Order: sequence, then structure tokens, then C-alpha cells
Amino acid sequence: MGDFNTIAFSGNRPLLREITAERLNLILQEIKRNKPVPGRGITTRASGNGISIDLAADLGSGNAPSSVVLQPFDLLVKPAEKTGYYVKVYPGTVSGILPKNWQDVTTCNPKGLYYGKVIISTDGTAVTSVTNELSLTAPTSQAPKVFGLQTKIEYLFGLFSEGHAYRVIGDGHISLTPRVWMTKQKASAAAPGELPWEQYYQLLS
Repeated sequence: MGDFNTIAFSGNRPLLREITAERLNLILQEIKRNKPVPGRGITTRASGNGISIDLAADLGSGNAPSSVVLQPFDLLVKPAEKTGYYVKVYPGTVSGILPKNWQDVTTCNPKGLYYGKVIISTDGTAVTSVTNELSLTAPTSQAPKVFGLQTKIEYLFGLFSEGHAYRVIGDGHISLTPRVWMTKQKASAAAPGELPWEQYYQLLS
């Protein structure tokens, strides 16, 4: 642990003389020492406003203490008996549809970056079914389609790594709508009765 007198900067001296590798390393040690880490019955969740420290919810029932405000698609974390973590997705809907496996609990390794995503099935125009997935595989990018949607779309809502859960979406349930991604003029002249352009769609918030 560093000495604060060693870390402190002196006034009226050139900045380049004040910055040394030793001083920067001491600053990093202090930052790491003060970073909250999850413990028994406690979870941490990083957001753009800082790190939230909450009481862990019961993974079996999905119910949290009344003092904890959970959002749909929050990742609930509980240490496993031997090693690793149990992670559950707090129930939420995608365009009003509840994921088929909303009660599932995933066992995660102590190391590695896990991607929390919903796998969305469509009929080319609207959402038909949803499944939660927490895996080491990053979500694939959604390809825009002419006057329609992909039949399988992956949407990222959170990340989990080494006991820390990170939410990457706004508050509340996920609401997605087919929207025009691009309007493109046809390469050849349109036949009578045809549109002279094509519109590419994606499922977006």
C-alpha cells in the first residue's frame, strides 16, 4: 500500500517532473484497494453513474428484499458452493414477450467475460419468441433486411465477469420496433407499379 505523502503532488513544479511510474503505480493501487467487490449476500453493479452495492436476491425464487430496487434484465449473482458463480437474469419482457427460459440459472466460471443477451425470433415483421442466454460468445450484429427483419436477432443487455455484473441498457423492459435503417435507390429503373427505392429494416429501440 502506498504512502499518501508519496502520492501527493507538489505545487509550483513542472507537471512532467511530478509524474513518475512509481507515483502512477501507487495511484492505481489506491484505486484498486477502494473498488467495491461482491461478498456473501452482496452484489455490485456498475453503471455510468458509478457502482451500486445491493443485497443479493434469492436466485431460487427470483424475489429480492424490499430495500433492493431491481430492473428487468439485471443480472443477479450468487457465489457457487465450490468455485464460480450462479447468475440469473431478473425477469423482463422484450416487446411484451417474456423469455421462455426466464427461470434458468447459469453457472459461470470465476474467470472470463460473459455476455447477457436475448435471442429474438421473428417472422420477418414482428417478434414471435424470446430466449435469454448468458455465454462467453459475443452477440452477432443484426443485418438490415429489405422490407423485413432477420428471423434471428441477438440483443445485448448485460455483461458479467469475475463476480461483477454490468447493465448496458436503460431502465425498464426492452422495447424494440422495426425501424428503417436505410433507404436506397434501386440500381435499375423500376418496372411499372414497383417502387423506385428499397428500405432496409432493423429491430431497434
